[in-house]
Amino acid sequence: MVKDTYGTQVKFLGGNNENRIGANSILIEHSEQGKKTTRVMIDSGSLFAPDYSEYAAVFADMSSYFENPYHPCEYPVDALFITHCHEDHIGALAYFAVAKYKLPKIYTSEYTKDMILSQMKKLNVPQEFIPEIEIVSQGQTVDASDNTHVSPFSVSHSTHSALGFHIHTTTDGQINAGLLCTGDYHLDKVPFGKCFEEESFAKFISDKPVTHILTDSTSATMDESQTVTCEQAVDNVVRELEKHPEKQVFAPVISRSVQNLAIHLKAAYRLGRHVLIISPALRDSYNILRKRLKDNDPELLKMFGVKEGEEFDIDSFVHTANNNADIQNLTNKYSYGKRYFIHSGAMGEETSLLAVLAGQNKVTYDEKGKVKGKGLSGHPVLTVDTNSVFIISQRAIPGISDVSLPIYLNKLQAIGATVIKNGDTPDQKFQRSGHANKAEVQKLYDLTVQHCANAKQIQDGTQKVTVVAIHGSVEQLEAQNQIFENKHVQTMLCRNTDILRITNGNTKQILGLSFENQSWIGIEKHSMSGYGVDDVFSFDVCDKNFIKIKNLFTVINISTSANPHAHKENSYRVAKALETALKLEEEGTFMSNIQIRNQVRGDKRGRVVEEYSYEDLEELRNTHSKPRKKNYRRGYDGR
Repeated sequence: MVKDTYGTQVKFLGGNNENRIGANSILIEHSEQGKKTTRVMIDSGSLFAPDYSEYAAVFADMSSYFENPYHPCEYPVDALFITHCHEDHIGALAYFAVAKYKLPKIYTSEYTKDMILSQMKKLNVPQEFIPEIEIVSQGQTVDASDNTHVSPFSVSHSTHSALGFHIHTTTDGQINAGLLCTGDYHLDKVPFGKCFEEESFAKFISDKPVTHILTDSTSATMDESQTVTCEQAVDNVVRELEKHPEKQVFAPVISRSVQNLAIHLKAAYRLGRHVLIISPALRDSYNILRKRLKDNDPELLKMFGVKEGEEFDIDSFVHTANNNADIQNLTNKYSYGKRYFIHSGAMGEETSLLAVLAGQNKVTYDEKGKVKGKGLSGHPVLTVDTNSVFIISQRAIPGISDVSLPIYLNKLQAIGATVIKNGDTPDQKFQRSGHANKAEVQKLYDLTVQHCANAKQIQDGTQKVTVVAIHGSVEQLEAQNQIFENKHVQTMLCRNTDILRITNGNTKQILGLSFENQSWIGIEKHSMSGYGVDDVFSFDVCDKNFIKIKNLFTVINISTSANPHAHKENSYRVAKALETALKLEEEGTFMSNIQIRNQVRGDKRGRVVEEYSYEDLEELRNTHSKPRKKNYRRGYDGR
């Protein structure tokens, strides 16, 4: 950093997007004369890419911040702080590790740590590229350097043990910036685990200066009448399902929204139904609940209405499915009115169980009204018919699931199923939103400025607090700022690549690239058929519409064995496939990764990793200079 940039810089790498949520990541950089620059990062998430893009994940370029084989690491990050385990906050980490990026030490909660490691295991990340992860909680402070200090605090969210962070920087021992970064949060109680508590937060912030509040804007358009507590959500689910006592229940839930999973488990318990959890990722969330109940966690026992001293066996009514045989066993054992399936599909994912069930042909019946057949499509075990009810707790998210989810629900209704959707009134709410409504946003601000270390200076007007909206589309960011502008609080509206420069109490905004000129890293991920999963990863540059601009490099896990001939054959086929792809690219066309895969063969008994680099990213990000052909590919094979 040059002399005129001494102080604290906040750079928005992702999360403040044009029309989609996700890819949350903020870089905080502090520089002081005569000292090494300190850099800490909050989150490294992925965008929810549309199905047509064929990208498994899309996220901001971090090649300048993490040591890697493909691009000079100009601004190395000293520490990475993760708020919680949702994909839009951790989704990039495992893919960076796959590509041999050396991630810095990570600080987060125990549950989020487990989820990060689980992702890396699924993607076969080599042990040497799995980062060190330290568990932190409210009451601790991490000293990234002698002038940059990061303190976590507990917030309520739809997942377990979510955190916000306070970042305190000093220059010559004096306060330079006090940044309160909320992450995703709300202020309500959660069914179990740590959550936001007013008294605890007031004590936490009492010795910390606050100059800027970076606050989640995702539900800034909602008022109090549009949200419910978790207990109200359970009551609503029970009331609606009591209207359908003879029907089997299907409830899609976001896999890591363990608090919302708890709502459905409690509802099923009150209704006397047997739960089958089908999604592998949901099983991970359930195992957290199960372990706590086995340890007689008083909060969870109270949630299920179990009094102290009473026995409670969750295994008597909750079951997990590892395969279709497990599903068949439960359907054989329990009648329609006793079944409660919790599964994937809340986000309208095309590979989810909800999508599979919606693909079923209409059933036929015999003369006695029993199901006779359903054709060839749909699930091999489960049948959706007029005896099925779907309770959709997650509302369709604009730009993410507002197209796919309604299509699936319409198909289910056409088959004859009953569909109950989350609505606009408190009686129609079947889960607690994980994000703060207007009143909660205002309340957090009031609590902060009333109890922080510089509260007196804020109240007498000698110091100001600037509110910066994060984690939202343009509409949500603007709605968040409007809340405070109406109360004459200083706000700033930032987009990705913008920078806030904070020096001696003054804040200057430096505008970055327009949305038109911003680019992303997209992962085309395919497996080599018959040889396991996650074998081919193609890292691309794509534009804001998820259209491929350029291939950067491809990482291929080649199956090999002790047979030297097999290894040689594999390497030859991979080299030829990539040689063809590169030649086509030089001619202005692009070979899809699925075509590369089709030219690669291997042996099951071993695995080595090879990577191939084409070009650096920097020029493409800054100029987008390469012209596109009219037949530019939106998907694979001309789609």
